[in-house]
Amino acid sequence: MKTIAKLFTIATASLLIVACAGQEQKKDTTKEDVKKEINEAATTTKDFIEGEFDEFINNFENFTAKTEENIASMRNKADNIEGELKAKLDNKLNDIEQTSEQLCNKVDEFKDAAGDKKDELKAEIESLKTALDESIKAFNEEMEKE
Repeated sequence: MKTIAKLFTIATASLLIVACAGQEQKKDTTKEDVKKEINEAATTTKDFIEGEFDEFINNFENFTAKTEENIASMRNKADNIEGELKAKLDNKLNDIEQTSEQLCNKVDEFKDAAGDKKDELKAEIESLKTALDESIKAFNEEMEKE
């Protein structure tokens, strides 16, 4: 939402500058002209922000697909191990799957959210993604010890 506000402020300031410059040419700017320009700026800003969010969602979906593949691969590796290490790895895999599920739920919330809530959810998603990456890394390090 902060990004939208910044872009809207920049667009409005630009319009005002253009409108003021136009006055030197003795062109009458009507209220409707200003409304039209502001609406165009708002539409452009909205389209830009939607594009950013769409890119964020696409990147996340790619990350999710790779993570699911990693989890399946890790599960296969863990199945070939026995004893105490297997139990430890199974617990780590369960934590990874739980974090992955939380991440997917946050992204679903993000898709339905608006304004500042999107920024808040985006930060939570990035945090969960980092935690998931670290959990996968820890699992792989544990596997290398075996």
